[in-house]
Amino acid sequence: MEEKTMTIGQIIGVMRDYWDLPADCNDGEEPEALCAYLANVQVEKLKMPMSDAYRQIVDGSIALVRDLR
Repeated sequence: MEEKTMTIGQIIGVMRDYWDLPADCNDGEEPEALCAYLANVQVEKLKMPMSDAYRQIVDGSIALVRDLR
């Protein structure tokens, strides 16, 4: 489990190096585009029932990136 946690941390580091997600989201448009994309993945690709889980993923990811900066 510790190895997986370290790997995830490294992946997040790479993402932070290339994506300035919080700044991109300041205008309120990018989070909605991400939500729409993830809602589609949730229902169409994963065949899961519609819920607000996609929004929690987007909001949680943005908060995580902000906290790590």
